[in-house]
Amino acid sequence: MERHTAKTFCRNCSAHCAMEVDVVDGRLAGARPDGTLSPYGAYLCPKGRASVDFHNGAEGRLLASLKRTGEGGYAPIDSHTAMAEIADRLAAIVAAHGPRAVAVYHGTGAYRSVLGNIMERAWVAQLGTPNFFSTMTIDQSGKWVSAARVGIMASGKHAIRDADLAVLSGGNPVVTHQGAPYAVAESGAPGRSFERLKERGGKVVLIDPRRTETARYADLHIQPRPGQDAAIFAAVAHVMLRDGTWDSGFVSRHCNGLEDLRAAVAPFTPEVAAARADVPVEQIETLARWLGEAKRPVVGSGTGPSMADHSNLAETMIDVVGLLAGGYRRAGDLVRNPGTLKPKVVREMALAPSRSFEKAPFCLSEPVGPLMHELPTALIPREIIADHPDHIRALVVFGGDPLMALGDPGVAKPAFEALDLLVSLDCRMTETGKLADYVVAASQPFERHELTFAADALYPEPFAQYSPPLVAKPGDVVDDWEFFWSVAARMGLDLTFKYWGYGLDYGSIPGGLPLSCEERPEPEALCRFLCSDGAVTFDELAANPGGVRPQRDPVHVLSAPEGWDQRLDLCPSDMAAELAVVAKEAPDPAPFRLTCRRVLHALNGAFRESRGNRKRHPVNHAYMAPADMADLGLEDGCEVAIVSTHGAIRAFVKGEDRLRRGVVSMTHMFGTLDGTGDPRGEGGSNVGRLTSLSEHVQPINFMPRFSAVPVEIRKV
Repeated sequence: MERHTAKTFCRNCSAHCAMEVDVVDGRLAGARPDGTLSPYGAYLCPKGRASVDFHNGAEGRLLASLKRTGEGGYAPIDSHTAMAEIADRLAAIVAAHGPRAVAVYHGTGAYRSVLGNIMERAWVAQLGTPNFFSTMTIDQSGKWVSAARVGIMASGKHAIRDADLAVLSGGNPVVTHQGAPYAVAESGAPGRSFERLKERGGKVVLIDPRRTETARYADLHIQPRPGQDAAIFAAVAHVMLRDGTWDSGFVSRHCNGLEDLRAAVAPFTPEVAAARADVPVEQIETLARWLGEAKRPVVGSGTGPSMADHSNLAETMIDVVGLLAGGYRRAGDLVRNPGTLKPKVVREMALAPSRSFEKAPFCLSEPVGPLMHELPTALIPREIIADHPDHIRALVVFGGDPLMALGDPGVAKPAFEALDLLVSLDCRMTETGKLADYVVAASQPFERHELTFAADALYPEPFAQYSPPLVAKPGDVVDDWEFFWSVAARMGLDLTFKYWGYGLDYGSIPGGLPLSCEERPEPEALCRFLCSDGAVTFDELAANPGGVRPQRDPVHVLSAPEGWDQRLDLCPSDMAAELAVVAKEAPDPAPFRLTCRRVLHALNGAFRESRGNRKRHPVNHAYMAPADMADLGLEDGCEVAIVSTHGAIRAFVKGEDRLRRGVVSMTHMFGTLDGTGDPRGEGGSNVGRLTSLSEHVQPINFMPRFSAVPVEIRKV
C-alpha cells in the first residue's frame, strides 16, 4: 500500500484554508488543517473535510460525459466527442442568430476553479456575447446595485484586525465562512477574528431574526421582524444625522448628498423603525451611538438582507451608514494584505457611481444593463422566451444548478426546455443537468492545477499557495478550463488568457497570454503566467507546497492623485424614492415570515449528501419558535404545509428557541425541482417553489424574494 501526505488548500470558499491530505493508493483518504503558514492558523471547517467525501463520489460523481438520447434518456459519450459536438452546435447557432444567442451561467462550483474561471471569461469575451450570469446576481446582487448607485471607496473597509466595532446584518460567518469584502469577518477561522476584536476591547453588533452561531460574540443582538433591514439602517442614519455623530471630515471629503439623505431618512425616527421591526428603541439608539463613537468601524451584511424585501434599498442603506461612520481606510493606514499574486496600490479615493445598469448592453426582456459586467440571473427565463431575434438559444452552465437556484420552477423549467442547446459542465448530475442535451463530466479540485487566486486579496495577510494535481483524473473527465479552450478552438476563436478580477471588463484588460487553437495549453504554464506580476514567483510556490508568506516592507494607503474629484452619492434619487415607498408601507398581515439560513456542513447545493450533513440534516427542517409550534399544536417532526401567495411545499417542523416568534427558518437548495410532496423521500423541500420570478421582484436586478417570504403554516 502506497501512502503519502500532500500539502494543498481547500477550494470550497474564498478562505482557501491550507490543508494536508492523505493519499492512499492514489485515492484521497483524509484531510486536516495545515497551520504551518496559513494566515488563519490551523483551521478547516466541516465543508473542507467533506470535500474528500465529495471527491470520492459521495454525491454520485460522474466519470463519463453524457448525451441525451432520442428517448429522453442519456448515453455515455467520449468527452472530446461531446466537446466537438457542442462546439459545432454553438457555431451553427452563432452563424444563424449571432453571438447574443449564447449565454453562460457561472455557478458556485465554478468560482474556485481558477483556470476554468478565467478561460470561461476569455471565451465569452472572444465570442462577443453579453449574456454572462452567475450566482452572485441571484444571491447578493443588492450589494452590486449599491456599488453602482452610491459608488465605491477604493481604500476599502477597515480590516477586522484593525476594527473597534463590527456591525453585521443578516450574516452568519461562523457557519458560512464568507467574510470580506461584504460580510464582517475573516472567511477562515471567523470565530477567532471576533474573539480577537473583543480581546482588544472592540464590540460586535449582529442584526438577525435568529440568534445565530455568530451571535454568541455579539455585544448587541438586534432581533427584528424579517425584512426590516432598510428601515433599521435608515433610522440609524436618522439618529447619526440628528445627533451630529457622523464622520463629518470623511463625508465632506468624499461624499455628496448629505442634505438629501437627511430629508429622505426624516420619516424613519428610531421609534418608527423600532415599531416596524418590533425591537426596542434603545437598541437602535445604541447602535447609532456606538457607530458615532467608533474610531475604526466596519459595517457589512450577509445574504439575509440581499434576499428579503427591499433588498436593494437595504444594502444601499447599510453602505450609507458605513460611509456616515467613516468605516473605510484613510491615507497612512496600514494595508495588511496588498496582494501577493497581483500586488496593488491602495489609495484613499472615491470612485463615482457607475450606474452601469442604465447603460448598454441591455437585456431583451427588461431595459436594464449589467452589474459588474453581468446581467441579472433572474431574467434568464425571460431572456430565453423573449419575442426577439436575439433571444438566448444556447446556455452553458458551469458548476451550478440554476434551475434550483432561480426558484419558481413552473416558470424557469419550461423556459430551459425551450432552449436549442443546454450544456451542464459539472462533476455530478444536477436538476439542471437532467434537462441538458450534454452533461460534460468535470474534474475535481484535487485533480487539477490550482492557485489561491480567488483569495489573494481576501487573506488577512499576504499569502499564496499553488497545488498541482494530487491524484490522477479517473475515467473520462476533463478540466473545466479545457472544456472552454476546446470549444473555442473548434469554433476557431483565439483566446487570450488574462489576470481578471471583479469589476474588470475582460475584453478591456491589456496584455495577456495569447493561446493557440492548435496547441493545447499547459495548465502549469497558465499558473506561471498568473504569477508573472506577483510578489512571489511560480517557482517559489512550486518549491513550497505549503504556501509562501512573502516578507515585504509595510504598505500604507496613499492619498488620492492630485486633482482627483470623484465623489460618492449618499442619496441617489432611486434610493430616496424607495425610502419614500417603504415609509408609507402598511404592515404585512401574514402570520409568519420564512427566512433563509445556512448549515455548517453544506455549501449552497454542494455537500448535501456528505456523511456529516445527512447525519445532521436528513431534510431541511422548518425551524420555528417553540411557542409558535405550541399555538399551532405542533411537535418536533410534525409535517406541515408551508404556503405562500405563489406556491406551497411540505416540510417537517423542528423547534428552535434561537428564533423570534413569527419566523420560519429553512435552508435552500434541498429536495428536488418539482417535488412530489414527500420531503423525506426527496431529502428535503425545495423552498424555491414558494418564490415568484415575476411578483415581488426588485427593480434593477430583478432579485426574487427568497427570504422574509410571508407564509402560512398548516398542519398536515
